[in-house]
Amino acid sequence: MIGGIRVLITPGLGNQMFQYALGRSLSIRTGQPLVLDTSALRESDRWTFDLRHFRLSEYHLRSMPWNVFWTGLKICRRLRAHGLLRSRLWVEPTLEFTRETLEIQRPCVLDGFFQSELYFSDIADRLREDFTIVAEQDARSTECERRIRKANSIALHVRRGDYITDPVCSLFHGTCPKKYYDDALDLVLSRIGRDAELFVFSDDMEWCREIIRYPLPTTYVDWNADRSFEDMRLMRACTAQIIANSTFSWWAAWLNPRPGKVVVAPRRWYLQPEVPCDLPKAPWLTAI
Repeated sequence: MIGGIRVLITPGLGNQMFQYALGRSLSIRTGQPLVLDTSALRESDRWTFDLRHFRLSEYHLRSMPWNVFWTGLKICRRLRAHGLLRSRLWVEPTLEFTRETLEIQRPCVLDGFFQSELYFSDIADRLREDFTIVAEQDARSTECERRIRKANSIALHVRRGDYITDPVCSLFHGTCPKKYYDDALDLVLSRIGRDAELFVFSDDMEWCREIIRYPLPTTYVDWNADRSFEDMRLMRACTAQIIANSTFSWWAAWLNPRPGKVVVAPRRWYLQPEVPCDLPKAPWLTAI
């Protein structure tokens, strides 16, 4: 254990943004340094610290060998379960917002996803600055963004990937059905007009080319496979957004600076109906 507000960073850009947002909020509230622990990312060569592409405010990076990190974390979790280390290791008690989390005052380690806007709503402007993408944009995306800003543009995001291939993820998350996208598009067009242009983003573009087909000019943004932050930069520039049950597209919509933005999200975020979730409850989106 080390001092400050230490956040355990997990794979996935959307997850990392929520973890950073809570850590940043508590760092400001307590006056303690923010430490981002990326040790968990060392389990796989495919997992990266995607936040490095953003401006972010001052923070410290910490990383240790995976086996050392995981052994230590398991011991700490067991001790906490027996009433020890409760003030030093904060394990997320629920997927919904908990006021007790924001009342942390002492140095601690944050272990969880913390996916609620209520954890950082009071520092929204600071986070928008922190989440400014500093990586240089390539020529193809620059041209695409020019078209997006010129058009009555709709970003449509389809999340599949491990939601399909991983049995555990598939049972927990599920995927948005085609009917959701049909209904969401009808709703968006009723609000922004039918002279729209569609921009499709996905981790399964082959499926999208076959299934996501509408009588609108459509661009399948398929060239940012290793640059997810670039898809986010393009999505947030659109006039309207149809998001999946994905923290990635949720953040792209949250970062959209348009005051009258139109965002449609799935009301049922997880396949299991009893699992709570704050993300579709955001006041700036319409859940269907």
